[in-house]
Amino acid sequence: MMNDITSNLKITIIVGGRWHAFDLARELYRKGFLHKIITIYPKLKTREWGIPDYKVVSFPWLLIIERLIYKIKFNYLISKSQIFIHRIFAFLALFYLKESDVIHGWAGYSYPAIKWAKKRNIPYILERSSSHILTQSEILNNEFKKLGIKNIETDYKIQEQQLIEYDISNVIAVPSIFVFNSFIKRGFNKKKLFLNNLGVNLERFLPREKSDEVFRVVYAGSLSVRKGIIYLVKAFLKASIPNSELILIGNYDSNIYKFIGASSKKIKLIGHINQNKLVNYYQNSSVFVMPSIEEGMAMVQIQALACGLPLICTTNTGGEDLLRLSGSSIEISKNIKEFPAGFLVPIRDPKAIEECLLNLHKSPEKLVSKRESAKKLRDSNLSWERYADRCIDLYKKIRNTKKM
Repeated sequence: MMNDITSNLKITIIVGGRWHAFDLARELYRKGFLHKIITIYPKLKTREWGIPDYKVVSFPWLLIIERLIYKIKFNYLISKSQIFIHRIFAFLALFYLKESDVIHGWAGYSYPAIKWAKKRNIPYILERSSSHILTQSEILNNEFKKLGIKNIETDYKIQEQQLIEYDISNVIAVPSIFVFNSFIKRGFNKKKLFLNNLGVNLERFLPREKSDEVFRVVYAGSLSVRKGIIYLVKAFLKASIPNSELILIGNYDSNIYKFIGASSKKIKLIGHINQNKLVNYYQNSSVFVMPSIEEGMAMVQIQALACGLPLICTTNTGGEDLLRLSGSSIEISKNIKEFPAGFLVPIRDPKAIEECLLNLHKSPEKLVSKRESAKKLRDSNLSWERYADRCIDLYKKIRNTKKM
């Protein structure tokens, strides 16, 4: 029988941004496992997640540099600055790893720390929130080429660095079936992969009765090529549903604006808003659509479902994992799968999204049924606490294995 030597594990998180690392850090702190979280965000931000300052190592000046460069919107400088910021942050993180029992670091920011951990026989969990970097690059390159736009999102030096991280880390944590399969297709042993669906704040994102009769379609996230917004806009306009509107929440880049612009008065560009306001849009909408061509698991999908919104998502969003929780699917037409809580469609297929929107609009009873199925998903281990528990189980398992 294996002795449990993990009751007081000290977990260090390395994340050159925010993503879902702050949610994980909060839960690890509550359970007594957080050693440090190392980030470029200021402590003012981590306090919002209930993470005490003494558990945070922050390099906010790197975030300021990054934001200033993006504000200038000089594409060449943006692409060159990414690898610089990644490497500086990754190097600085090395000075705060002492006393760690397990390190959980985000891909692209982990190479020096993995080498440090290997020398000391400390397990390293590499978090890859999106599909395998080569799969991601392939999809994005094809999309930018298709649209006749220069691709500034793919940095080949970061790509090279991540490929090395994949090879030398102990375990790669992935958030969805889509990401998991992207690694399997690249020859990875599934034993090295840890599939762990993300969570949601169930206390903040709550269902509420809709206050009007407008058939309101909502999307939240960045308005970018990667997010497939062009296909959602095409689908919404083609559906031409009476008394409807499309709410697009998030910052947009110039590449997207020229495609959607002021294409219809029924399309509302809201801009970036905080999560306290975001919940109000979920609660007063009819359906949430996630049209991304590539991402690991969009957390906004879980938030929307927790508010009782049916979900229409592509195969490349992580939404399939969530819809499967609502029950089995049926194929209603070519490539469209219907689940109790929503629909799964192919990428780059505005016709499929249009069909799903019309399906819900023409059948109010089905819309009500899917709302009820979405609400029931709140009981399907979607909380951040359950997400963290699964991580902790992995930390204990891998640490025990290392110490045997």
